[in-house]
Amino acid sequence: MKIYKKKFKEYIFSYNEDEEFYRRLFEAEQRSPQTFSLYVNTLDQEYIKRRQLYVPCLHPIWHPYISENTFFKSSSQNIYIVKHNRYSPEFIHEHEFYECFYVYSGACANTIQGKKRVCKTGDLCIIPPKTRHSIAVFDDSIVINIIIKSNAFHSTFFELFANNNALSLFFAYTLYKRTENNYLLFHTRSDEVICSLVEDIYIEFYGHEKYSDPLLDSYLLTFWAILLRRHEKHLESFLNTTHENLALPDILNYFQTHFMDITLSSAAEHFGFSVPHFSKLVKDHTGQNFTKLIRNIRLEKACRALKTTNLSISSICEIIGYTNPEHFNRIFKETFHMTPGEYRKNN
Repeated sequence: MKIYKKKFKEYIFSYNEDEEFYRRLFEAEQRSPQTFSLYVNTLDQEYIKRRQLYVPCLHPIWHPYISENTFFKSSSQNIYIVKHNRYSPEFIHEHEFYECFYVYSGACANTIQGKKRVCKTGDLCIIPPKTRHSIAVFDDSIVINIIIKSNAFHSTFFELFANNNALSLFFAYTLYKRTENNYLLFHTRSDEVICSLVEDIYIEFYGHEKYSDPLLDSYLLTFWAILLRRHEKHLESFLNTTHENLALPDILNYFQTHFMDITLSSAAEHFGFSVPHFSKLVKDHTGQNFTKLIRNIRLEKACRALKTTNLSISSICEIIGYTNPEHFNRIFKETFHMTPGEYRKNN
C-alpha cells in the first residue's frame, strides 16, 4: 500500500473498515444500552471472526496476554506500526514486546497498571513488556501504535547510552527492574520534527519496499536520538509523577558533570531537598544509592581514560575525584576483577 507524505493527514484521518464497524457498535450502545444485546445478535458473526474484531459481549476474554512470537509473523521484522482503531472497545492486556503510542491528534485515555490518565497531542509513551495497560479513543483523535521487539528496542534505544551514564541508569531501571506502573512519557507537544518522523516510519512500514526492514531499524535509532535530544527534559514516568517539579534528567546530568567533588548533602542542597528525602529519591529512581551511583560514574570515566589516553593511573585517579590511588585500585579491582593496568592492556 503506497502512502504519500503530502496526503498522509488525509489518509490517517479517514475511517477504515474496522473503525466504521466499531463506530456503529459504539453509537448503537450509546443510543440504546437496554437493547444493545439485541443489536449485537443481528451482527454477522462470520464477518467479526474473519476480521478478528472485538465485541465485548461476544468475547468475555480477549487476548489478555500476547507473546512476541505470536504477534510477529516474520523473524526479520522488528517493528509493527498501526493506527489505533477509533471507537474500538477498551481492554486490559499485556505482552512480551515494547509498545509505544504517539498521540498524533486529539487525546486518548490510557490505563497503566490500574492508574488512569489522559494523553494529549504530541505525547509519546513507551510501555515495557509485561505491563498491564489499555488505550481508549472514542472520538476523532488519532493515536499511532509502534510495536517493537524487545531485542530491537534494546539494540536501538540503549545504543544511545554506550557510556552507561546516569540517565541511562534511570531508563534501564524504569524499563527493566520496576514491575509496577512502568512507562516513560515524553511530552513533545507540537514538535513537527517528531511528528514527521512518526509519519516516515508509518509510510516506510506500509510501503513494503526493498530493504524496508533494515531501514526501519535505522529510522528507529534516529527517532530515539531526536526524541532524547529535543525532549529529554520533557519526560514523565511513574517515578516522578508524585514529585512535583522534579526534573529527573537535570538531577542525573548534574551527577554526570559534578562527579569529581559531589556529595549527597551538596547535591541535595543544590536541588532544594533534605538529605534523607533526596537520598530516597535517588534510590527510587535508579535502583542504586547515591554512593554507588557516583562510584559507577567515576569508574566509567576511569575506563574511558584508560582506553583512550596515555595518562598515568595516578593522574586518572586524581581526575575522577579519588585522592588515594590505593583506594581507587582496590575499588577498580573489586568491580572489574583486574587492576587498572591490566584493564588498559586488555583494551
